[in-house]
Amino acid sequence: MTLENPPLPKDRLRILFVATKPPYPPQDGGRLLIWNTLTELASRGHLITYIAPDLGAETEVARHFLESVCEAVHLVPARPSGFLWSAAAALATRKPMSVLRHTHRTVQVVISELLREQSFDVVHAEQIQAFFNLPLLNGRLPVVLRAQNVESELWRLVALRMPRLAWIARDEARKMAAFEARAIRAAAATVVLTQTDAVTLGGGAGPAARRITVVRPPFPPALPWFDEPLEGDPPVVLLTGGWLPNRDSLAWFLEEIWPRILDANPDAHAHIFGPDQVATGPSVSCHPAPADSSQFFRPGTVLAVPLRIASGIRMKILESWARRVPVVATPTAVRGLEDVGKDGYLLAGNGAEFGSAVEQLRKNPRIAQELIDAGRETLADHFQPRHAAEMLEVVYREAMARFPIRQPTY
Repeated sequence: MTLENPPLPKDRLRILFVATKPPYPPQDGGRLLIWNTLTELASRGHLITYIAPDLGAETEVARHFLESVCEAVHLVPARPSGFLWSAAAALATRKPMSVLRHTHRTVQVVISELLREQSFDVVHAEQIQAFFNLPLLNGRLPVVLRAQNVESELWRLVALRMPRLAWIARDEARKMAAFEARAIRAAAATVVLTQTDAVTLGGGAGPAARRITVVRPPFPPALPWFDEPLEGDPPVVLLTGGWLPNRDSLAWFLEEIWPRILDANPDAHAHIFGPDQVATGPSVSCHPAPADSSQFFRPGTVLAVPLRIASGIRMKILESWARRVPVVATPTAVRGLEDVGKDGYLLAGNGAEFGSAVEQLRKNPRIAQELIDAGRETLADHFQPRHAAEMLEVVYREAMARFPIRQPTY
């Protein structure tokens, strides 16, 4: 039986929000972006149905928090397929490995049932992988794709930085670029986080580029930090994860950057948060990623962001500003922030520059405070949650206004 929804006031929308993971706990930038978006849309009265693979042990915690902001929550038992299987399948097909990893028949079935039984105003697909879990809608419902980054660009950079994976990464970059183009043609609208990503995905001009809108991530300008200090003078925090760019970042940090930081700051101590438990020493400690991200940000800490492969916007830099922690980052890591927040961080391109930047912050607290003040001003001017939600609403409604139209298949 079809369950029709009662009509909503004109200014409220029913949104089917499709993602590749639960957003809670918001331990990484992708989850944090989703969580901030959901909470702001919900605060504005929109009714959200959230669907994603459950990803395991944190399902009930995620469900509890999601139910506080969503009308309905569907966390479907599913796991990303293994790297080796996905790589082999990608070689045998024209599909990207990362799309294959996140293609779940169980998720597709639940989405089809929801679309058959309920009415929605718009579908929000978070990331290219989630987009290709959608059934062919054939123009029945507008789909808005939000690309947190340009996946094909990330794989191209992986090929340059990680020679052992170069042949796989080049193939993945080529296939992902083709799938990104198909998704943008099929979506009613595409949202990106930076102008750089808009140009890359849209090809600079034409119908596809005109349907791409830059909506910066929603982020509050001030958040509390975790009061308990970390060991070190200063404590230097590095956030890692299973993502290939983060693995490259961690290896580079330990091999080349950290020794130079210690040369300039003998009492410094590195605190590595995340699943990658590397060998520790007298000046390095590893910590599991906490459920509460405020534990990354403590009095006197410095956030190091030594990424050499990046796209989109680093959400942890935004959070560092909000929680009063200064940032030292590579030019690659701050790509996408140059036009709005160039005074909110110290740039470092090698180990010596990281060492010098950390030394400046240790010896001169005024510099750290100036960076924090500049970052918070950037958050207030360019990342206000209300403004981001308003822009998303405009994108949703413009996509709805173009329907019904005949959409290309994918």
